[in-house]
Amino acid sequence: MSIEVTEASNPETGAETQSAQPEIAVVGRVGAPVGHEATSSQFFFWSKENATVEKTQLVRVESTTGDKPFRVYGLVTEVFRRSRLHSMLEESDRFDARPEEQVPLDSRGVTYAKVRVLATRPNVFAPPLEDSMVWPAVEADSRIAYSIDEMAEPLVVGLIKDGGDRVIGPACVDLAYVLGALGGHINVTGIAGAGTKSSFLTIVLRQLLSHFEMRGRNEPGNPDSPRAKAVIINVKGFDLFHLSRYSNGFTESDLTQWQAMGWAEPRPMECEYFAPQDPATDRAIETGSPLTVRPYSWTLGDLLLAGLFEYLFSDGERVDDNFQLLIHDIERILIQESRDAVNRINRRQNPGAPQTFAELFDWFRQGLEDEHQGNDHDWNWLTSRQHHPATLRRFFRRLRRGVNESGGIFRMDGGGSHPLDLNAFPDGMPCVVDIASLSDRHLQRFVVAALFKQAKDEATGGRAQRGMHYLFLLDELNRFAPRGHSDPITQLVEEVAAELRSRGIILLGAQQQASLVSTRVVENASVRVIGRTGGYELGQSIFSFLPGELKDYVEKQGPADKVLYEPSFREPMMVRVPRAPWAMRGPEATDDPVQCLRLQGADEIVRGPRILPPSDEVP
Repeated sequence: MSIEVTEASNPETGAETQSAQPEIAVVGRVGAPVGHEATSSQFFFWSKENATVEKTQLVRVESTTGDKPFRVYGLVTEVFRRSRLHSMLEESDRFDARPEEQVPLDSRGVTYAKVRVLATRPNVFAPPLEDSMVWPAVEADSRIAYSIDEMAEPLVVGLIKDGGDRVIGPACVDLAYVLGALGGHINVTGIAGAGTKSSFLTIVLRQLLSHFEMRGRNEPGNPDSPRAKAVIINVKGFDLFHLSRYSNGFTESDLTQWQAMGWAEPRPMECEYFAPQDPATDRAIETGSPLTVRPYSWTLGDLLLAGLFEYLFSDGERVDDNFQLLIHDIERILIQESRDAVNRINRRQNPGAPQTFAELFDWFRQGLEDEHQGNDHDWNWLTSRQHHPATLRRFFRRLRRGVNESGGIFRMDGGGSHPLDLNAFPDGMPCVVDIASLSDRHLQRFVVAALFKQAKDEATGGRAQRGMHYLFLLDELNRFAPRGHSDPITQLVEEVAAELRSRGIILLGAQQQASLVSTRVVENASVRVIGRTGGYELGQSIFSFLPGELKDYVEKQGPADKVLYEPSFREPMMVRVPRAPWAMRGPEATDDPVQCLRLQGADEIVRGPRILPPSDEVP
């Protein structure tokens, strides 16, 4: 990436100026014959014989419109080779159909490329003229091409690809499109394993938290300085219970890329860990992590006071209007609500109603055995609501089965619980919450809803803290907000995606197939990222922003590569993402930093800048 000072023309004035440009040669010239016309969004150029032009390479064109010079910055989306012959038969005839023969004259074909326009300076919507000279882009060009030079707070998430193996500078997203100012959320699509979705999102989360930390150091005493409660939800095995340990797969090449992103010595993340409470003890279940893991669980009272009772029941049960009405009637018996002077809802358990799951089950059992018992006011009121006995029995069976099969997260009696409390989570430190060990998928959805509901209440219920953000990293979004569903949990995730980014609730979400996730969730993510993805999925309308020429590339890209799009980009950005220094699964975890970074004698973290400086100086 070395840059030297050379003569270059100013696209604004046409005058010769001194600018930081490498000593590079022209790679080709724009051509616009019939069938390959140049437009304001794409053009073609032919290259000289000894030049290498690659798909995903960035180029710069010097051209004019009228008498006004301007520069065009583009992304090569395909490279072609064309001989001067008109058919494959003629190609064969040159060698007399004998490939081992040598002929005295070369075919003198031409290599040419198709380019999608990324930006123009000054901003004009006009095509480059034929014969305009084309140069390989340099790092400063990449910043202009993706408007990184205009971002108030660009966050580095990788390195911009420039062909097969080259990178050309830090790849950035605009925090205004992540944290709610102009948009919010990041969504990643990719097949299992090769898509490396969770790995990418943990890197983004680490960068965000580091950015908040830097802002806090630079703005001491500012109540609006950004802070974050960060929650990583573990959905597969106990893979994410090793983020505080080194990865033995981290190489010198990965280290070099992290240093180009601004980190002198990247390290694992400090995290806190939570797992379901063991049914027989006060401890968390065994996770295989050598670090402390805290238990979580709820009593009936915990659920009622937090407004989580309705999330105990699945979508299939709630499609029955009578069943849904019964849920609300039961909750009305169990809880009393009032509003305070600032219109906040206060909840308390009804003293005369069952206080625990065990008492609630006994109350139901007695009521169902004697439907005409006259000494229980609450049961008489419930039956007066004309709920059919079969609906009451179904409710009882569903609730009892859910609690008994909860793996310990629902406590039968009134004590010994450990509800997940976002307020108790440390600022700026990721908290990993396991749900993969919960055998029932609806229980997994319940835990996610409990966390999202608490964030919503904190951000909107009159208790909002200035500068606070709630960052949720959640894979397998199709489980929690499936397309076509309308249950309360799906609606809650949709509300977060569509309405709560301005309140600081940000979803760093991922899935294997975006077409299976609620459209409101995916389409409201301002930053869209695609790892390796299958052709059927790429053919869905939700990927209409991806140029057709790049879909074949996405199907074949490696685990380290991503295609990234945000509203300020005219075309997607090709990104190279290094391996994280922290372990993403148990088998690669090690406590020996030498096995990871090979940074012997390093005793402390040396932090580099996490956001790209506003100048042209790139770390």
